[in-house]
Amino acid sequence: MEPAEKPPAVREAHRQLTGYLRNNVHRMNYPRCLAHGWEIGSGAIESACQNIVGRRLKGPGMQWRERGTTSQCQWRALDRSETPL
Repeated sequence: MEPAEKPPAVREAHRQLTGYLRNNVHRMNYPRCLAHGWEIGSGAIESACQNIVGRRLKGPGMQWRERGTTSQCQWRALDRSETPL
């Protein structure tokens, strides 16, 4: 099937995807990320969410509103990502 024959929804999804990739190609330089020691897989991030954020937000008796949860997550991420002095 030629591109012009694709349904409009498929053409639009393709346009959005290629635009996204074109606009974010600078974030996909994986050799550079690895050279800097940066994680490129999702496993470390998922583990951090469970261990760092989950423990703080899901403790016994914890109740959070969205605003407080967002602030807390941002603070914990910054705190854990800083290089110790």
